Amino acid sequence: MTYIEDIEISDSPKTHAEIYLQNVEITEKYRTQLFQWVETYLDENTLENIIAYKKSADWDHPFESIRSEAEKDLELTTLYASRGEQYNIDLMVFEGNLLVFFNEVLSKAKEHLNEKIVAH
Repeated sequence: MTYIEDIEISDSPKTHAEIYLQNVEITEKYRTQLFQWVETYLDENTLENIIAYKKSADWDHPFESIRSEAEKDLELTTLYASRGEQYNIDLMVFEGNLLVFFNEVLSKAKEHLNEKIVAH
């Protein structure tokens, strides 16, 4: 079993992030923005829909585009954080973990979409 910040990760990265966000002491604006980021980028179904849209819109590199958007959107969430939250090392580590989780979910979504293509 993997542990991050004393929380066992037995569920999805999305669930882990939501549990952390429910229990960490941060401002509500920042929490809301982080929850929105998690709902968008740590949900495999949402990512699959975004990938499908980008592929249908003739994007050359949909996965790199999504990765770039996720990073930028996470950076923008800090605009809602207080000054203390922006420099809080625990929150910086959590945000880094979010990007690791995102890459994991993106890889799974990519594999799942490839399986769907092969099945057709």
